[in-house]
Amino acid sequence: MLRIKEIAKSKGYKLSEVADKLNIGRSAFHQMTTGNPTVETLEKIASALNVEVWELFTPTTNKEELTALVDHQGKLYKANTIEDLQKIIDEIRQ
Repeated sequence: MLRIKEIAKSKGYKLSEVADKLNIGRSAFHQMTTGNPTVETLEKIASALNVEVWELFTPTTNKEELTALVDHQGKLYKANTIEDLQKIIDEIRQ
C-alpha cells in the first residue's frame, strides 16, 4: 500500500496540491496512484513530496520503535533499542 496520502499530510500538503505540483488534475492523480503505478510515476510523486521512492512503501512505525544502522570504519552495527544504540556508541568511543 502506498503512503502518498500519509506523507503528503505529514508535509502539510493536500493531495490536490501534490497533483498541482505534478501539473496534473486530481482525477488523473488518483488514477496514477491507485492500481499499479509505474516506476516513473512513483519517482515523480516522490520528487514532488521530497522523499525517496522507497519511503512511499515503508509502513509507519510506532514512535517507540527504533532501527539504527551504524557503519563505522567498515563495521556495521544494528540497534533495535536506544540501549543497544548507546552500547554501540560506547564501543565506538573506546
